[in-house]
Amino acid sequence: MRKLFLNEQERFWDNVEVKSGLERCWLWKGRASTNGYGRFSFRRSTYKAHRVAFFLSNGRIEDNLLVLHRCDARLCCNPSHLYQGSAKDNSADAVERGRHTRMYGSRNGKAKLTENEVRSIRRQYRQGATTQKSLARYHGVGESTIYYICSGERWINLHDDEEAGR
Repeated sequence: MRKLFLNEQERFWDNVEVKSGLERCWLWKGRASTNGYGRFSFRRSTYKAHRVAFFLSNGRIEDNLLVLHRCDARLCCNPSHLYQGSAKDNSADAVERGRHTRMYGSRNGKAKLTENEVRSIRRQYRQGATTQKSLARYHGVGESTIYYICSGERWINLHDDEEAGR
């Protein structure tokens, strides 16, 4: 991040609603991105507002590190709520706070198959009725997708009645 001159720093902090007390969030009042983070532009570049707040208060942001929130407010620019961490730290934090959800099966927007189709694929392959290659061609997916379904490495939370022992 380039060095901010005094008037740019003042312009930045003018867009932050500073509350009394370090425990409260200081919310960004300026523009926000579609994912809810504040945006601050200067010298033809745009930066996340919380990163600018961290930089102004703490100096350099280490390479390959993110600026993370101790609070869950994406618009928060309170330097005492911000810290540096890795992408792994960020993911672990999201899981710990219940903000990370995994979409399994057809609830995943990228899924090309339904639960019933996966059950049928497994059943047909288990019975030796067809090959993985023909199943892939029939369902319009890659052979590797069929392999992972048949081996149980994908759609792991889905069990057909026979697999569940019913």
